[in-house]
Amino acid sequence: MHQILRRFASTTATTTTTVSPKWEIFASVILARPPVVAPPMSEVESRFHRLQMQEEQEKSLLSNYELKTKQDEKMLARREQLLREGKELSELDEEIGVTNAVREDDWKKAADDLNAKWQFEKYSNPSKGAEPRNVQRELDRKLVLIVKQKMGEKKYASPWIFPQMKNKEGETLRQTAERCIGELSGADHLSAAISGNAPLGVFTHRYPTPIAKKTGATGAKIFFYTANLSGSPQEFHVNPEETADFQWVTQEEFWKTVPGTDYKKAARFAFLE
Repeated sequence: MHQILRRFASTTATTTTTVSPKWEIFASVILARPPVVAPPMSEVESRFHRLQMQEEQEKSLLSNYELKTKQDEKMLARREQLLREGKELSELDEEIGVTNAVREDDWKKAADDLNAKWQFEKYSNPSKGAEPRNVQRELDRKLVLIVKQKMGEKKYASPWIFPQMKNKEGETLRQTAERCIGELSGADHLSAAISGNAPLGVFTHRYPTPIAKKTGATGAKIFFYTANLSGSPQEFHVNPEETADFQWVTQEEFWKTVPGTDYKKAARFAFLE
């Protein structure tokens, strides 16, 4: 009797044993271009700012810069008087030195040069229709890169997604993420800093039956890393062998453009600003 029970238990265990599903592992990089300039103030913020400045003007003591400005005005008035009297000005000019008014002119020129270079008004206003591929659009917002990536032997173009690469044997996920950035851009000069060694999110994607049979995998586990562009590149290009198209999008554009609610929820941390 005991032998029969043992055989039955052994047969049942063998019958109920199932093979664990096989998952393909991917590392996906959420490459962001941080805001370059501060966003404009709202009407409420502007009114509060004006009240604060007015109160500060009324109650605060003069700063060293303001004291020097007043001193400059007195010295320049004295110089004008000596000039009318025909007296020597070299000693007074040495005492005056560089006035705050001259410094302000230099600062204004530097500001105008920056505005001419970056065209803040043009790119910070979405109504002016900047090209979505332009990394210098929406300078007061955080932008994230999405791509139509070429996949498979036939280079099928995916829907809009974050750049991703399949993990190779013996490769860490961080190394896969670094390879993803390198192969995506096809350029060694692209400077992007990945945040940490561990992913910040994961999305599980089950393959349709034909793809599952072809790959022998149930689906894919996509691990998300975040990275920031270092510096402020004037232009951004991708490797045409790997990418069919790309866009730099805001949070609102991301939700409108990228399909798949679960996918977007898995990467919702991408737009923390």
